[in-house]
Amino acid sequence: MVDQEQLVLNILRSLDVAVLKRVEPRKYEFLGEAPDFYNEFFPPNEGGACNAPWEYSAMLEFFLEDAENFFNCGEPGEYSSGVWQEDGQTDEEAGLLAVASMHDGVEVIIIRLLNDDYRQRVGILRKAREQLLENRKLATTLKEFKVKSQRDGLTKILNRETFMEILRNKISAMQHKVMADELVSEPPSLLMMDIDNFKNINDTYGHLCGDMVLQGLGQLLTEQLRRSDIVARYGGEEFVVLILRGTPEQVYKIADKVRAAIETNNFGWAPKITVSVGCATYIPGESVENFIHRADDAMYDAKHRGKNIVCVR
Repeated sequence: MVDQEQLVLNILRSLDVAVLKRVEPRKYEFLGEAPDFYNEFFPPNEGGACNAPWEYSAMLEFFLEDAENFFNCGEPGEYSSGVWQEDGQTDEEAGLLAVASMHDGVEVIIIRLLNDDYRQRVGILRKAREQLLENRKLATTLKEFKVKSQRDGLTKILNRETFMEILRNKISAMQHKVMADELVSEPPSLLMMDIDNFKNINDTYGHLCGDMVLQGLGQLLTEQLRRSDIVARYGGEEFVVLILRGTPEQVYKIADKVRAAIETNNFGWAPKITVSVGCATYIPGESVENFIHRADDAMYDAKHRGKNIVCVR
């Protein structure tokens, strides 16, 4: 053995690395001088360091079967075991690692003791992984909290703040298309609706009954309208719907269909209710506030004309 090879083996020994060269299937010879840990776990024989450590280690016995299959495939590369501990190892961070390696026709099994420096790096990586998992858990919690914060606590549909954010974003996106001379589809429409005589329900049947009506109406609107329509509780007994697709005539029919469905629906033991609906289609260039104001005015038109109807502005 040349001095350079011996130097490499000495360096490996100082790093607590043991190397066994495959001579033939299931037969190996130990290269160089064995590290102290190796002699401790795998007793030397008369000829020197142990050349069959799997006879003393159940883990290495299993690993040898996999290593032999790896070598028999004839493909250059490496095959690694997991980290394990032998009997007598008390440090929970300490462990052994075995690697079957085949390069340039040389087949070896390397057995390494995870030294302090290596264990420290493993510990750092473990802590980093734990922190990553904790951050992911926190991100998931924040996401769930955000979803909950977008919903009305009673009806479970969108709340006013979230609806206004969506409405402003939709209008802003449409205005940008207009400025860029891009093709704009039908402008959105708003339905503003208010439960008729809701105060009488609370005064006569109690607020529990009133809450049941609000919950039922939120569910009915979600079921009656299309997936593309955005439903929210605007405040108190007032609900709002953003209809993104449809001509003014189609939107009116949708509004009247919803109004009729509410009129004929039973909300548990509560009395039947009706709603007054205001309808407005967006006029390109107008402010969001004016858009809402027109739908709101149309709703009050419906109130003044006898309630339980749809009015347009």
